[in-house]
Parts: sequence; structure tokens; C-alpha cells
Amino acid sequence: MSDDRPRLWTPQELAEYTGIPIRTLADWRTERARSRGLGLPFVALSSHNVRYRDEDVEAFIARRIVAPTDRAGD
Repeated sequence: MSDDRPRLWTPQELAEYTGIPIRTLADWRTERARSRGLGLPFVALSSHNVRYRDEDVEAFIARRIVAPTDRAGD
């Protein structure tokens, strides 16, 4: 049987995968942080149970790719 459900990361799993501390992930879920554009989208299953969608995690990482600068003119 195939499982086509989307991947949902727990804060612990996401912290282990990215190296971002669980406390930072929790701070990013605050209204103040979200209003400043910090963090990444999350799914609030309840007030104490959150998950992160796989596509949001991958998009978050992709937005933080820093390309090397062209230093050919140096």
C-alpha cells in the first residue's frame, strides 16, 4: 500500500535536520516574529502540537542559498 500523505516534520525532527534549535523554531512561531517575516510556515494541529510541511521546509532552505559572488574583476 502506497502512502501518499505529505511529510509533516515535528519540531524535534526539523531541529535535527537543519541544526536550528527547537527554541528558535518556537520563537519563530510567535505573532511578533511572523509579522517580521521570520521563520517558516507551520501547521498548528493544536495549541501545543505543531508540524512543518515538507514543501515549506524545502522552500525555506532554498530561499537561503547564497551563491558565490563573481570576483573575476579583482
